[in-house]
Amino acid sequence: MTTIDKDILVPLGKAHRKIYLKKSMVQRWQRYWQRTMCGMVAIAMTLSGCTTRLNDVAVAQNARPSQSTTRPVVTFDGTPPPWADTATEIMAQLEAWRDLSFTSDLQVTFETQADPTLNGWYNSETKQLSVTTDASETLGQGVLLHEIFHALQDQNFDLYNLRVQSMEEPDYNQAVSAIIEGEAMLAVSELMNYRFLDHARLPAAGEVNEALFESIFLYGTGQQFVQAIREQGGWAAVDAMFQDPPQSTALIFSPDRYIAGERTARSVDVPLSAGESLQAEAVRGAYAVHWLFARFPESRMQLSQLADSYVADTLGIVSTEGEEILHRWAVEFESPEAATALRVSFEDALRADADTALATVSVDESILIAQW
Repeated sequence: MTTIDKDILVPLGKAHRKIYLKKSMVQRWQRYWQRTMCGMVAIAMTLSGCTTRLNDVAVAQNARPSQSTTRPVVTFDGTPPPWADTATEIMAQLEAWRDLSFTSDLQVTFETQADPTLNGWYNSETKQLSVTTDASETLGQGVLLHEIFHALQDQNFDLYNLRVQSMEEPDYNQAVSAIIEGEAMLAVSELMNYRFLDHARLPAAGEVNEALFESIFLYGTGQQFVQAIREQGGWAAVDAMFQDPPQSTALIFSPDRYIAGERTARSVDVPLSAGESLQAEAVRGAYAVHWLFARFPESRMQLSQLADSYVADTLGIVSTEGEEILHRWAVEFESPEAATALRVSFEDALRADADTALATVSVDESILIAQW
């Protein structure tokens, strides 16, 4: 696949719109993702079904010994709520559950909630860990556990470096976000007896916004991916995953492809007719295709089939001899039958957006070719 000049255009993650990211904006994308947020804790669940008390875990015999003779401690900034005193216990339980050790002290900043969708965050560059104090005790403990676990991930796997490695490729960045958030949500689910995946579902009827879809992907599909890796090779396999992360959201939707050795996004040749030339091309990724299908109930019903059959895609910017500029999106599936079964929904979903209202979708063996 031809490498796009970074001063041209790099597609963002909205599959249905012609939205692009210039190189000068990539830095803002990076800064955005430096804050590892747990907004899904607020958006999609209340933690009302989980126990307020964290599960008992055998700590001393299971946790790896600290590299230092002095164990890391947690301190507070701001006005800590009554449930803040569980932070030390949370650190010990996370170490035992994950078989990793904290290597540095933590400082938790407690503050009032400014954004109703954001209960806490961890900044992998500054190491700032913040939790809001407006939530119930149960939700507050869940957020505190989630963010402290991000600190444990960071101290062992350098989350900031993972962000830097993936920052210029949105689909790669989204895959990295999914393993980070998915493992943190797995910790909340198992240590607080909360069946999170029971709630991480799209509604059968009505439209959905991308914030909900993205949250379900990061925290739900991401959790399922991490679980699959752990089932295949234990925590050692999860450790190795952070050293050699999935670079494509297709692998998050299909963990077996990662387990089989696949790491990067595949590309598809964008077909050209006589007199046409390819000006730029980029992989949009499985996340973009899934979001396109998820927006409406009719195509949403085929998401399971899409996850099972999606192989790869490439969006090309094509110019003609008459200097017309076309968008041509080639999406490959596992079989001609799968491509044919998904063609109508693909075309309808594209046409539902004003920017791609004139899109047409044709089938070429196992590849759908959309053009607008």
